[in-house]
Amino acid sequence: MQYCAKAEHCTQEVVAKLKTWGSSETESEEIVERLKQENFINEARYANAFVADKWKLDRWGKKKIRHQLQLKNIDDALIEIPLDNIDESEYTEELADQLSRKEKELKQTGWRRELQPTTVMVNRIYNFGVSRGFEEELILKWLESKGYIYK
Repeated sequence: MQYCAKAEHCTQEVVAKLKTWGSSETESEEIVERLKQENFINEARYANAFVADKWKLDRWGKKKIRHQLQLKNIDDALIEIPLDNIDESEYTEELADQLSRKEKELKQTGWRRELQPTTVMVNRIYNFGVSRGFEEELILKWLESKGYIYK
């Protein structure tokens, strides 16, 4: 209970912690069930806190957040609710800021159109956006708005 009271934890994290403490599988199941009954473990609350932290602090994209929660065996329905609460204009603005910073960084580190084809620049920016967890369509839309690609 103290472990769960200090921070939000999902079932998978609690089971892993109990295993490190030497609990048997049967004991772990009983403990987890009691923690759920007493609301020390609440997957919906965990998903909300995780999304808020990863968005506000780490500025991850929705795809990366969703994937990390799925790795923790959080139900998809519980994941979508907090992700839908992220303001779309703030989200696209954050993506544009991150991609612009990456573009500026690439230009400052010696990128020259005559030395490297534009496709290299586009690929690096695109891969950066994907690695941050943003949707491919949004990244391509930004690249198009900057004149890097044409439809």
